Amino acid sequence: MKNHSLDMETMAGVEEKDPEWLIQDYMPRYQITSLAGDGGSGKTTAWCALAASVSSGKRPFILDGYIPFDYELAGPGKVMFFSAEDSYRYVLKRRLRKNGADLDNIISMDIADERFPEIKFNSLLLEQLLEKYRPMLCIFDPIQAFVPPDIRMGDRNAMRNCLAPLIGYGEKYGTTFLIVEHANKQSGVWGRKRIADSADIWDISRSVIMAGETNDSGIRYLSHEKSNYGQTGSTILYCIEDEVAQFKANTSKKDKDFVAEADYTTRQKPQRDEAKEFILDFLKDGEKEVAELDEMAAVMGISEGTLKRAKADLKKDGQIKYRNTGQGTGKKFFISLIDRLSSIATEKVIQ
Repeated sequence: MKNHSLDMETMAGVEEKDPEWLIQDYMPRYQITSLAGDGGSGKTTAWCALAASVSSGKRPFILDGYIPFDYELAGPGKVMFFSAEDSYRYVLKRRLRKNGADLDNIISMDIADERFPEIKFNSLLLEQLLEKYRPMLCIFDPIQAFVPPDIRMGDRNAMRNCLAPLIGYGEKYGTTFLIVEHANKQSGVWGRKRIADSADIWDISRSVIMAGETNDSGIRYLSHEKSNYGQTGSTILYCIEDEVAQFKANTSKKDKDFVAEADYTTRQKPQRDEAKEFILDFLKDGEKEVAELDEMAAVMGISEGTLKRAKADLKKDGQIKYRNTGQGTGKKFFISLIDRLSSIATEKVIQ
């Protein structure tokens, strides 16, 4: 057993410090900020624009409505990002460039790189990269790609423990972290329940920003929903023109208000359809234990009966499949999506 020093500090000898900001009021330095939203809500363009501002030292678009302009600008500084959804060759470099990035200050790793699967929140490789490059900002998109395989995101405190190393890395390497997540598509939920997969993500984040679309065509919003270091900032209204984020206005409305204003006659769906969407979204990253899916569905407020009928419909339609391992008390059941292309190819061979 290793002997550790038992020395501790008295609070009388600790230097008090005011919060520091990477982006004033919205992104505290050395901490975790979450950016969550539905697919197509503009999350990628938004983080590219924020990364561009840090890399160049120019004012970020979300502060364009601040009067007076008496805040300090972060950067220029190095930005590191890992994206498991978009290619930096075909998508991200162009967006970063168009949003004014200093490309010499932005570093990444290709998703095809053999090391990429090793980039996890608790991995030695990630810490080694942070130690070597000491980026001012590090971005992960989306969160699921960087969660260790033994972590079940729906388990209580699982994500809190998973993300905890980033807090230590923040001050150690001078890095602020931006983590991109999917939003919960279920209607009638707000606040911490709006982040899909785990409420722990909301709890451990020091700042949470929700991305979405307003009822006005082409106008999107970034709603500051949580801030541990002061009042939340005002909501930013913006548009995306030629892949560039363009500030439009500030508003006091929050994510809840925009969702409530949505046209539910066209957007709201029967509960079973919502359950089907949840199942398909939950399984898109690969096979999961049935028990894990059931637990997460309960967290999302989906009833057992609705979930059972949704599973039956998807199985009948050939969209999901089951398998089991072990015997007796050790038996486990798994559920996964059916590869439609493989199924079609198999049917043709049989014919």
